[in-house]
Amino acid sequence: MIARDPFAEAPSPSDLAPGVPADAPVAFTIGGRIQVRNRVLAAPICGASKLPFRRLARRWGADIAYTEMVKAYPLVRDDPKTLELLHTTADEAPCGPQICGGDPDTMERAAARLEALGFPLVDINMGCPVRKVVNEGAGAALLRDPAKVEAVTRACARAVSIPVTVKLRSGWDDDGHVDAATLARAAEAGGAALVAIHGRTRAQAHQGAVDFAAMARAKAAVSIPVVGNGGVFTAEAAVVMARETGCDAVMIGRGAFGRPWLFRDVARALAGLPALPPPDDEARCDVMRAHLDGMIALLGERGVLLYRKYAAWYFREAPWGAHFRDRAYRTREVATMTALLDAWRENLAVSRAALAAGAPPPFPALFADDPTLASADPWSGQACDLAAGLE
Repeated sequence: MIARDPFAEAPSPSDLAPGVPADAPVAFTIGGRIQVRNRVLAAPICGASKLPFRRLARRWGADIAYTEMVKAYPLVRDDPKTLELLHTTADEAPCGPQICGGDPDTMERAAARLEALGFPLVDINMGCPVRKVVNEGAGAALLRDPAKVEAVTRACARAVSIPVTVKLRSGWDDDGHVDAATLARAAEAGGAALVAIHGRTRAQAHQGAVDFAAMARAKAAVSIPVVGNGGVFTAEAAVVMARETGCDAVMIGRGAFGRPWLFRDVARALAGLPALPPPDDEARCDVMRAHLDGMIALLGERGVLLYRKYAAWYFREAPWGAHFRDRAYRTREVATMTALLDAWRENLAVSRAALAAGAPPPFPALFADDPTLASADPWSGQACDLAAGLE
């Protein structure tokens, strides 16, 4: 898995982005083997946590970037599509592969397979709220059964010599009969070296308030590191989560869509360092282009199709953003997507100059083929749903 590197000629993301703490002390270790310094991790997100995004997360300060969730049974059969999701390169190490399943025997074999592939840890998904996954007795289904949490964790831990971590939620629902503290204790009893807790129940999915109190109780209930997750869209939110829960680190998911520099901002905030301004337009466009180039290097023309949702996340908070997002979702070819990113770079430059002069943002030349847009509001549709386009 690690030997084939389609990015051999690309700049190495091991060179940290400007402002990322480069000499932070070790905050804690995972299983005594993996050092965590910046106290910020990139969450595993289906449809988003592909290799180029993970490389960006690492470059911008994430201590660990997790893969998309993969199911245990296809993994033990070396299913090609499953192995593609796990593709990694040495310069993103440590990469955290996440597996999902409810059968201890299959999960044991899957964990052993991950170690054989060269990964430094195994992460178990016990929080996915998707009905199809839950109906298979996996993901968030395990939240209803602490004994099963312990059994699945133990099966994975005994199969490998590398650390096993577990990603939980605060519970199944709000009735409280199985809370985060009970679940965290079960994972620790099974041999988990770390637990990450999304502070929402399965019933909440990704909506509603994050339960800091439940996360704090879980932190107090175990001796292993606890990572907080859920609702972190700003550095300030990460600081509040760490303060209110006592968690050892913060895991960021949707908050980093279209702005991987959030990892840097959170790392600096948790370290008590002064905040930095966001990257300028040129730096943001460079990030977008590096992301696209990575997707193409990894997946060829198919990489363009999968990049479209990432492009939509980048095309926001600027004039004509909604129209660029619409065009991105209709783009299929490498050359067309590259031209779209070039046009976005030009749009930012000329729009900023026009606004500084008190003039409205000019109509992008790229859209000359659709004259109906000429009278459109350049600021319309700026609210961008961060969940849009996920697989």
